[in-house]
Amino acid sequence: MKRLFLTTSAAALMLGAAACSGADTPTQTAQTESATMTETATYDRDYTSENGMTGDMDIDRDMEDREIERADIERAEYTLASGEFLTSELIGEDVTDANGKEVGEVEDVLLASGTMQPMLVIRDGFAGDLHTVSFDQASIRFDEENEPEAYMDLTEEMLDDLQEFEQDGLNDYRLASEMTGTNVSLAFNDKDVRITDLIMKSDGQVKYAVVSDGIVDAVTEERMLIDPAKILISQGDGDGSMVIDLTEQEYASAMSFTADLD
Repeated sequence: MKRLFLTTSAAALMLGAAACSGADTPTQTAQTESATMTETATYDRDYTSENGMTGDMDIDRDMEDREIERADIERAEYTLASGEFLTSELIGEDVTDANGKEVGEVEDVLLASGTMQPMLVIRDGFAGDLHTVSFDQASIRFDEENEPEAYMDLTEEMLDDLQEFEQDGLNDYRLASEMTGTNVSLAFNDKDVRITDLIMKSDGQVKYAVVSDGIVDAVTEERMLIDPAKILISQGDGDGSMVIDLTEQEYASAMSFTADLD
């Protein structure tokens, strides 16, 4: 019986020693895991700081850079002078003849080209024929809200006697409606911009093409003005094409214009 007691006691002592010198306690394990997680998080933070932003941050930085780049371009703001109007405000307006009678509406504007002078394209009555009337035979007046209105020095009968206007269906950019809404390439980088309107004088001559740069597109009121003489039109067997012949510096210094989107 004494031998058995000694053996049992020795076993108990050995187990106690193992408990004191073996695996960590639960508290020690938790502390070790916490230290490991802290070290990993610190490494991830340092790695991100040393090696750049994540994909989302790269996109945000790129957008910020673009905004700064656009802000650095200071453009002079242009406002319409007396007697100037946007072709989009004239097209669709009623036409009054020499007797004060409304005889049709402005269907379009035939732009000046070479020796040909600009003309109003007038639709005779509702869904009637198209006729061209020179600006020498018509005048543009402005109402109390400064909106353009068309008046003819001709009577309704004289309008009916004019030769009918026919468009061949191809985009040769003779009409204001063909130019507006058209994408045009910039000569210095082949990037497309969009002509959204034309600023015209009361004699029918185009003073500026109103252009959206493609970034703001049609969702904002920010526009730029381009000299129409810098818009080169090439004709082929089908539709023509247009290029804005400006240098990068000339384009960057173009005047700005605020479009009324209401």
